[in-house]
Amino acid sequence: MYRSDHTGFLRRRAEWFERMSEMILALWWVPAGHRPTEAEAVARLDHLRLHGPTAHAFTFRHRFDPPEPTAT
Repeated sequence: MYRSDHTGFLRRRAEWFERMSEMILALWWVPAGHRPTEAEAVARLDHLRLHGPTAHAFTFRHRFDPPEPTAT
């Protein structure tokens, strides 16, 4: 998306969208096979709003590497 024809539209997004007053999207690494619940998503978003981007919840602008796999 960032290296395609979409780039020009992304740069102009301020022409079509108002800036949100708070974060509305949180990203986090999910282990293979795990399906996050709505409650988990809300908790991650709340964490991001309170603490800013961390490895627990982050944004496209402030990404974190995936956690190291744990031995079982």
